[in-house]
Amino acid sequence: MKITFLPQNITWEAEEGETILQAAAKAGVSIDGNCAGMGTCGKCRVKILEGDASEIRDHHHKLTDRDIEAGYRLACCQPVTENMVVEVAEAETTASRKKKLIRLPEGFQPFTAVEKQCVRFNKATLADQRSDEERILSAFGWEGASFTYHALAKLPRILRKKENHLITLTHRDGLIIDVEEGDTEKANYGVAVDIGTTTAVVMLWNCANGTMIDVSAVTNPQGAYGADVISRITFAGEKDGNLGVLQKAVIDCINKAIDDFEAENHICRGNIYQMTVVGNTTMSHVFLGIDPAQLALAPFSPVFTEAASAEARDLGLKIFDRAEVYVAPNIAGHVGSDITAGIITTNLMDRDKGHLFIDIGTNGEIVLTGNGRAVACSTAAGPAFEGSSISQGMRAARGAIETVDIREDRVDIGVIGDCEPVGICGSGIIDAVGELIRTGIVDKSGRLLSREKLEKKGLSQKVIEHVRPDGKTNDFVLYFSPDGKSDVVITQKDVREVQLAKAAIAAGITIMMGEIGVTLDTLETVSIAGAFGSYIRNSSAIHIGLLPKVSEERIVSLGNAAGIGASMILLSQRCRENADKTAMEIEHIELAGRSDFQDEYMTAMMF
Repeated sequence: MKITFLPQNITWEAEEGETILQAAAKAGVSIDGNCAGMGTCGKCRVKILEGDASEIRDHHHKLTDRDIEAGYRLACCQPVTENMVVEVAEAETTASRKKKLIRLPEGFQPFTAVEKQCVRFNKATLADQRSDEERILSAFGWEGASFTYHALAKLPRILRKKENHLITLTHRDGLIIDVEEGDTEKANYGVAVDIGTTTAVVMLWNCANGTMIDVSAVTNPQGAYGADVISRITFAGEKDGNLGVLQKAVIDCINKAIDDFEAENHICRGNIYQMTVVGNTTMSHVFLGIDPAQLALAPFSPVFTEAASAEARDLGLKIFDRAEVYVAPNIAGHVGSDITAGIITTNLMDRDKGHLFIDIGTNGEIVLTGNGRAVACSTAAGPAFEGSSISQGMRAARGAIETVDIREDRVDIGVIGDCEPVGICGSGIIDAVGELIRTGIVDKSGRLLSREKLEKKGLSQKVIEHVRPDGKTNDFVLYFSPDGKSDVVITQKDVREVQLAKAAIAAGITIMMGEIGVTLDTLETVSIAGAFGSYIRNSSAIHIGLLPKVSEERIVSLGNAAGIGASMILLSQRCRENADKTAMEIEHIELAGRSDFQDEYMTAMMF
């Protein structure tokens, strides 16, 4: 059954019984699937333009009658019918934002493991009857080097064409892995991949000079099978073959990026000789096709933490067949190689000064150094900061409120795309709650106060008008829509979700600071990793208690630290060695085994 996705204009042959969400995942079309197709989050709304959409399933209660009449359906619940045409919201997403956050540290020097060298090769004569292999190695001056079978098998076809001509050899770790006719020294490429739970970023680099050629950032297609790692682990274990489904989804995603790189930059995929991959521990396991089941159960022990390598052909990656695919080392079951990669972009491992590193997402990974020690932990912040558990939450996309300022007599909002808002993304959520706390509209316990109480506090009537009673609780309207039916609000439940999320991270930070004796006075730097960290307002994050109460000058945004670190590992043998050493030296603290975690968590619930 054919289904066409607009405005992407992608047509796909779906299988009998597949939902729109399942077909979209296979076709490479990004649709939020936060609840793993359970129909409970309502985030996968699409509009049916053509085709039979008469089957209305129970889960469509997330849509209003008006939505259904207009043709809207939940992609996770709606089956594909013949010649269906579906409109998917096209947006500037978190993925596209991550593209802008890849920048190598100043002074970085590439030191690639793969080298290419071109020489003029002379054929054998009666006076020089040495083998082709011997004469080539002598001409190149690579003593102790040897040919792989693949490279050796190419020699006769290339060397018998002309009497004397140029050839280029590709060399890695004492092995000649490829031989080409002519001068192809500049065609030495590598790919760095950051497999995030939400976003996959694929970066194409010229390894000869250390420059980026192109970058692709798309929603991780595994999202169709669950928004978080636990739901994906659950899916992988439900039946045989599901792990392969998840692995294929991400491999296909990377291959699609490589297809685009080849077409748009006029390169040959056969000249991509290296790939470095980072991600959380579950993503690393799934990428390699290794069962991650034990990561969902105490004691959360991974199958592997050290770096792993494979050949591209063994994983189905469409680059040079024998390219080394290096998966960077994980630190623990829920502190992955993306954190290892992020750390090497900083001076965190100096360990002589208090330095806090935070990667905020569904899981909050925290690394702290000081007093000669380096410790790490992971805490389940939940999906609030990515919008999944917020009533009108969404990813950073066109129409998402991303900034909120409550002035003396008005509420100002910033919207991605400068258009009418339809929801609120993570940075907007933190901003909104931070402003509600700053102005006293939300009290220290997290209660959104009534109009009557706010009038007694002296707030302006124009701001108080944004407070809307909702039964026994109150909402705060961020945007009043012209028709009064599409307002964007923060609910009391939303505030509670933020409380739960920020408390988990704050408790983890407090425990680790106490563990190694770092105080607010000795905490010199707070580094925030990821696209999320680049767009949140530090003052709002401090107001809600997500970040320690330090001066904003001490807070540094790292950009896409995982992607930058993956690129550094790809381009530099020294950085690769540094990553291996870093992962081994960090002490992991399991918060679930700490008797003081629950007490710190409850304390951190207060704003």
